[in-house]
Amino acid sequence: MTYVATGITAVFVAVGYAWPFLPLVVYPFDRRRGMWVAAYCGAAGFLAGYVVFRYSDHAVGTFFQASVFTSAARIVGELTGAGERLRRRRAKPDARE
Repeated sequence: MTYVATGITAVFVAVGYAWPFLPLVVYPFDRRRGMWVAAYCGAAGFLAGYVVFRYSDHAVGTFFQASVFTSAARIVGELTGAGERLRRRRAKPDARE
């Protein structure tokens, strides 16, 4: 039983450390899906960081709280159209071919 509890804790810690970067790297060239991923990660990060892991001995709650800020940055970036120039450049066929 100790191994199961240790394994579950390790999974939660690993997910917590990777979670803040998820809204920034998932669907970088799809505006609509990127917005949904950022909204989901922000909501889950808020719930996990500020409610579930608030008083955890590990720093998992802090990383989930950081995902709220990276999600907000992605949403603001998508709403302002900051990535459109990069998306158009990538969608345009290369002139050398």
